[in-house]
Amino acid sequence: MFVGGFVRCAAVVALLGLAVGATSAGAARYRVRPGDSLTGIAHTYGTSVTALARLNGLSPSGVLLAGSTLTLPGPKLALRSYRVQSGDTLTAIAARFGCSPAVLARTNGMSLAQTLLSGAVIRVPAHAASATQTAGATYTVQQGDSLSSIALGHGVSLGALADLNRLALSDVLPVGRRLVLPANAITSTLGTFSRSTVRGSLVFWANHYGVDVHLVTALAWMESGFNNEMVSTAAAVGVMQITPATWDYVEQVLLLGRSVPRDADGNVRIGVAYLHHLLHLFGGSERQALAAYYQGARALQDAGFLPGTKQYVDDILALKTRF
Repeated sequence: MFVGGFVRCAAVVALLGLAVGATSAGAARYRVRPGDSLTGIAHTYGTSVTALARLNGLSPSGVLLAGSTLTLPGPKLALRSYRVQSGDTLTAIAARFGCSPAVLARTNGMSLAQTLLSGAVIRVPAHAASATQTAGATYTVQQGDSLSSIALGHGVSLGALADLNRLALSDVLPVGRRLVLPANAITSTLGTFSRSTVRGSLVFWANHYGVDVHLVTALAWMESGFNNEMVSTAAAVGVMQITPATWDYVEQVLLLGRSVPRDADGNVRIGVAYLHHLLHLFGGSERQALAAYYQGARALQDAGFLPGTKQYVDDILALKTRF
């Protein structure tokens, strides 16, 4: 993220919960061969062109020099086959196998909006944990609820919630039905949410600042995969990938000098407060606010969308519909 005209080179997460930043020990390297492209390398290693380009200080549309060396966000994905079942979606399958819909789509050469055919075989992470969850609290379905909105609001996997209640992802939920929540669900107390998890913080601060929780969650997933340990080459840190300049700006200007703890919850607060500010600055336009989050408000006003910004914004808005 930028403040003013500062250009940020923060590494976008490889859209996996186990994303590895440029400063991680043992980061993998790749030597460019004749004919290689960022798109082909990103697809092979389960990341995005944007993430790979930013990690190496390159333009997403740039030409690679054969013999040069790239830093990869992480090791090549170990994959196994999965047969699509009736009612499956990329989002649901990604939730079950511990990766993001964007990585799953790229791994299988699909678009995020693509309809899956029952019986088709796709590739999923081989290391995925079982989606089986221990039962916890219960939730009574309200008017307008969907499985995805309930899962998001309680910080649990969509697939786990469906499995625990023996539901298909396409099932319509009758008002009044009581659902069993996984044991690690966020439960509400006096209208607030627990902030002991990243999901809980995202829901709490989105509600606090009046920003769409789906937009906030998609942004956090795009930036870090909810990984508060991630540090970019430009020293952007945490869940929302906050640069030191942005953190200072939010504390001193937007929060009128109030100090925010340097933990995961504080990182989320800073990011959501800044996104709220950008939405206000750009008249509520999510596209412009996200673009400014990526390249800086002043750079957006002066030069419009820079290379790579449109793809970044499109990816987040696509993810927003699936969180």
